[in-house]
Amino acid sequence: MIDIFYNGLLAGLLLMWIIGSRRIYFGRAIAVLKRHIFVVSAFFWLAFVVFAVVFVTNFDYFDRIHDIDEAVETAVISHEAGINPYEEFVIPRFKGRYIPGVEWTLGPYNYLPLDLFVYIGSYEVFEPLGSPEWFVVTNLMLSAAAFAVLRGILKAEWIVYAPLAGIVMLFYAFDNASLTLLLMVLAMYAYLRMQWHPGVAAIFLLSLATLTKIFAAIPLVILVLFELQRQISRRKWKDVAWTVAVTAASAIAAVLVMLPFGIQNVLDSAVFFHTSEELRIGTSCGGTLLSEIALGSEYYSMISAAFVFASLVVGMKFLSLNDRILLTTAVFLLVSVKSSQAPLIVAGVFLMLRLREISDARANNSRDSAIEPEMHAGSSAESV
Repeated sequence: MIDIFYNGLLAGLLLMWIIGSRRIYFGRAIAVLKRHIFVVSAFFWLAFVVFAVVFVTNFDYFDRIHDIDEAVETAVISHEAGINPYEEFVIPRFKGRYIPGVEWTLGPYNYLPLDLFVYIGSYEVFEPLGSPEWFVVTNLMLSAAAFAVLRGILKAEWIVYAPLAGIVMLFYAFDNASLTLLLMVLAMYAYLRMQWHPGVAAIFLLSLATLTKIFAAIPLVILVLFELQRQISRRKWKDVAWTVAVTAASAIAAVLVMLPFGIQNVLDSAVFFHTSEELRIGTSCGGTLLSEIALGSEYYSMISAAFVFASLVVGMKFLSLNDRILLTTAVFLLVSVKSSQAPLIVAGVFLMLRLREISDARANNSRDSAIEPEMHAGSSAESV
């Protein structure tokens, strides 16, 4: 059965993207929000407080309906015991849907090595807090840092931004997507703020993000193509060389990180696992639009890959990097083998960046429109 919550969130994000792209409607929406900022902020603060209270008072329940904390902790302990969690079936995971009382099964670790290395370090520091508290605290710290950096890019009002960020932080507290979020946000901060080769820094940071969650490869690939397309059109061959060099270096870094666990083991358990129904035997799948239509087809992987590739090609006609990433991310979320909430982070981050981009463009156009009559007035005065 199609995942209503997952697809509802995706539909909401896409609707915001469409409205934001229509500058008239976006301007009206912003005007309404500014007019009622205290009402809007009060609503979000109330929602955050209610969610926080429910989260704390039902902490054990949230632990029971998630399996990622058990997976990460088992991988950490297995690695410390000399067991390769990417090869041995030692990781507990749900066999059915995410509800209490489901049957458990065992499999290899399904997240990339940089993710594991970071949690090994945080386990050493926060393990005295107990389980899963150490995992939740780690994620909240990582996501708090990510949202602090993101706010610096968006220049959003704290009164509204803080409760929204808090809701998302708590929502992903039992998910290991916070590290990926932090690295993606740092990449975009570098891309927008650095003076020296911002594209190189952003590509490297997105490469690190991809070594934690494979869905981070979407903005990485699109950024590389975007930079190469722009640099080649302007005949900036030195910049092309820098982009190719950092991409190659990132690929080498990925190989080195995977090597201790066996490259094929990592690819099977942490990359192909997310696109193959066969490799997902023993755990949940389905819930996306394509999976509800053709999950049983032997051509499913080829169909989904074709859709994603087509979105990359079509996206190259877009002038905005954020629009390109949003298009391919939306397609990926519709054709994935499972309706996982973690990849929605990509759509959420780049939607906010796109809306900020549109808002800045509107402000610049308004300023230019205001300056132009003054210039004409000045010219008339001089002629007199």
